[in-house]
This record gives sequence, C-alpha cells and structure tokens, in this order.
Amino acid sequence: MNPWIVAASLLAIALVPCGIVMVRKSTADGLVALELAGTITCLCLLALAEGLRLSYLFDVALTLAVLSYPAGLVFAHFLERWL
Repeated sequence: MNPWIVAASLLAIALVPCGIVMVRKSTADGLVALELAGTITCLCLLALAEGLRLSYLFDVALTLAVLSYPAGLVFAHFLERWL
C-alpha cells in the first residue's frame, strides 16, 4: 500500500461530512457541500490514478473537474426556480 492509496482513502472518508451537510442543512449549504464533494472526488480520483498507475483515471478526474462547476450552476439555477 503506497501513500497515494492512503491519501485517496482519507479523501473518500472526507466525503462523509459533505453528505451529512447536504442532507441536514439548508439548501444553500447543501449546494456548497455538493461543490466541495466534487472537488474532493476529483482529488481522490487523481490520488487513485497515481497510486494504481491507471492513466485513464486521470482523464476521468479531468472531466470531473471541468464538469463539476457548471453542473453546480445548473443545479442552482433549477433550485432557484423551485424555491
């Protein structure tokens, strides 16, 4: 087990508080937690890609990094309509 896998595991554990905030707090706080979860997931995928030496995970992490911010904006736009 190398340090990259350990870092990916710790980052995956860091997603738990984001999920709790998404479920229990207000909608605006949930949206911020969703954005943070996207960032943490991207970093987790990068650590896994380096630790497991899988080059295609770098592409997945890059795609997630590019698409997570616009996805949050679209979610906020529809959330504004519903509330």
